[in-house]
Amino acid sequence: MDLDELQKQHDEIEAMAARFHQAIADESVPQRLGPLRWQFARLLMAHLALEDRIFYPNMQRQPHEKLRGTAARLESEMAPIASDFAAYMARWSDDRIEREWADFCRETRAILASILNRLHKEEGLLMPLLSDAGLIDSARIRRAG
Repeated sequence: MDLDELQKQHDEIEAMAARFHQAIADESVPQRLGPLRWQFARLLMAHLALEDRIFYPNMQRQPHEKLRGTAARLESEMAPIASDFAAYMARWSDDRIEREWADFCRETRAILASILNRLHKEEGLLMPLLSDAGLIDSARIRRAG
């Protein structure tokens, strides 16, 4: 389990979300966001794959009961967010974005907030438990909620 890679991906997702927020700051001027949207989608999908195939299965094998339970709950909560994001990507073609820019901006802010809240929740709930279980040094915990 590579927690450094997981944290690196969280940081990259946050940085790209900040770029996205900046690009949609003005609801009156449509922007061409195709490359940014797809880059963000690829990054998020790679992150979810890492969590699904490696991180959460590893958490379920840990002897620390609270860690296992929290990880299981967080894993089950991710499915609706991933589904919402996939639907969002399918719903917004480049043409529709240009025609309905203000709606796209509002929906994008909502989906980004959902994703970022999820990342912060993982970090705030799981990192302290990983530290308690001796799986990471408490000095590595960069955020706590």
